[in-house]
Amino acid sequence: MEKDAKLRILVFASVVVVLLALLLGWMITGDLGEKIVANNQQTSEISDDIETGLVSKVLDGDNVELSNKRRVKYIGVVAPKKQCFDVQATQKNSELVLNKTIRLEKDASNRDKSGKLLRYVYVNFENREIMVNDYLLSYGYVRLLSIPPDLKFERQFNISVNEANFQDRGLWASCPNKT
Repeated sequence: MEKDAKLRILVFASVVVVLLALLLGWMITGDLGEKIVANNQQTSEISDDIETGLVSKVLDGDNVELSNKRRVKYIGVVAPKKQCFDVQATQKNSELVLNKTIRLEKDASNRDKSGKLLRYVYVNFENREIMVNDYLLSYGYVRLLSIPPDLKFERQFNISVNEANFQDRGLWASCPNKT
């Protein structure tokens, strides 16, 4: 019980540090950071770094295949593979994107080493557009995986994963090895 209390204090302190860093950044730049919930946009208004596609297959908790057979890896997250919470992560990803048109946003890198497109993924869910990467982090279906240079939403992702951990959501409540 004492270890749990120390862990909660450590997580809480981490969240406070991240929030203070965001506040300091806002005070210096006047910018509160990137918007995670995007405005609805028409396809004709989307820039070269943003495209859409129909998800025909969910490969796991952080990878999908589009109807044109291109595979997409979600930037900034990693889903459990053949371990605690992998089935739940895949099921939630399917619920969010399978047979739906998604919006793909590129960061600095175009593809990973296996040739998958690296993208932030957006979908209409419960009458609003959400970023799937951040949603899965916020509810503890995936872990944070920050790999430079693709760090556009790293601050938001850190907040989301710390909140999920602190509130024992998803894998943070269910898996013995939570790191």
